[in-house]
Amino acid sequence: MTAPPTPGQAVTFYTTAELAREAGVTRRTVMHYAELGLLTPDQVTASGRSLYGPYALRLLRDVMDLRALGVPLDEARDMVTLRRATHTLDGTYRRDWTRADIPLSDERLRVIHARLRLLQDAYARQAEGLARFDRWLTKRFTGGDVEPLGLEPDGEETG
Repeated sequence: MTAPPTPGQAVTFYTTAELAREAGVTRRTVMHYAELGLLTPDQVTASGRSLYGPYALRLLRDVMDLRALGVPLDEARDMVTLRRATHTLDGTYRRDWTRADIPLSDERLRVIHARLRLLQDAYARQAEGLARFDRWLTKRFTGGDVEPLGLEPDGEETG
């Protein structure tokens, strides 16, 4: 990682390739999300190299999760914009933010809120269904508690 000096605070920055590697995506994915406004470089060097702060990794992972949940790109971009407006480069929540810091209309914020409610409701339904299925399997096949399988990063079972 690259760490250019910043007044008052030492922040470590990722190059595009480093950010991609950390998130487990291709460099092209990071570049594509940057082109769409989903990720904004926190700094650009004199030679034009994009540098991303630590919070960008979290935002990139959030975008990937939102996409996996079926959130359209424009809504994912709005969620990232909202998070960037209310957090610092390192991801610390800014208690001093004001409505003026958020470049989204009230209508866009309502859309984000509605989408989040839909996702939360779907998640709650899925959690209920999974818990019922787990109880049924436990009762029918094991007669007791079962330790969850551990998975390696490549998806292989550990035991």
